Amino acid sequence: MDLPNRIYLVLNPIGMACASLVLLSIITLALIDRQLANRMTVRLIAVIAFTDLLAHVGEFYAVENYDLQAGTSLCTFVNGFRLFSRTFYCFTNIAICFHLYRGLVLLKRSSWKFELYTWIATLAMVTIFTLIYWGLGAFTGVVARKRCTPGIDNYTLNIVFTVIQATVNMVTVIIGVFTTIVGHRSLNKWINTYANSRSYTGDDQNRFKSDRKKMAERSFLYPLSTLITLPFEAIFLYLTASGIYVFNLVTLMALSTGLSGVLTAIAFAIDPAAHKAFKSAYNKLTDKSRSHKTINDGMSENTSIIPLEQKV
Repeated sequence: MDLPNRIYLVLNPIGMACASLVLLSIITLALIDRQLANRMTVRLIAVIAFTDLLAHVGEFYAVENYDLQAGTSLCTFVNGFRLFSRTFYCFTNIAICFHLYRGLVLLKRSSWKFELYTWIATLAMVTIFTLIYWGLGAFTGVVARKRCTPGIDNYTLNIVFTVIQATVNMVTVIIGVFTTIVGHRSLNKWINTYANSRSYTGDDQNRFKSDRKKMAERSFLYPLSTLITLPFEAIFLYLTASGIYVFNLVTLMALSTGLSGVLTAIAFAIDPAAHKAFKSAYNKLTDKSRSHKTINDGMSENTSIIPLEQKV
């Protein structure tokens, strides 16, 4: 087995574990207190982790079953799953960029109506592009390659398919970088507007601004991770469409795409909003424990002063 495939076999299980950990953390927070996960950003992070998990599962299965023949029904399903999960990953990152831009630059609050429209638009774009790949015949794979990878036997259609894939990747990266740059420039305006809407004054307001600004800055790490996970794949696809095959890029592509789940977990681990949510969850659990203990102690004390003959 060549180096890129060995890298895939090592990194994808790690990515699956990291993405699963983020998902389980958010689900746990929601179970402890629904309000802790009642933010659009949290739900978008959960979906990013979910798309990471799907992508890692698809890539790992494809490498683990490297001898799977193109043109078979199983290969068609695997290719379709891989293309769907990668497309889902891209458009979810675009969605979180739009959410951050709308909130931090346009200074608009999120609403259920806006979130619903965002999810509908995201799923619609994922469905459209997945159907385009299916319509072109990319699910079947190139039989001549004698391995199961997305592609089309028709040379021209295969170029079109490859360019579309690469362009979706590059657009995702560009939107992520653009949102990060513009968002950082607008942070002061956003935090002043946000703080002024609260009843903080003096040092309390300065501390509030500092904490909120840090939370906003860290939120850009999620879409910015695409700057690592997608460019090498996009460059490789563009070169492949031009008839140029660079093996070293395959290795870099395996390293970068294999890190998506790890990068999401790192961003989540250093996110102050996540820290605050876990602290709130811990406090809620300890408060419940103390309350339960107090009730039990009270019941014991009440019992101890009941006359002996009434205890029977």
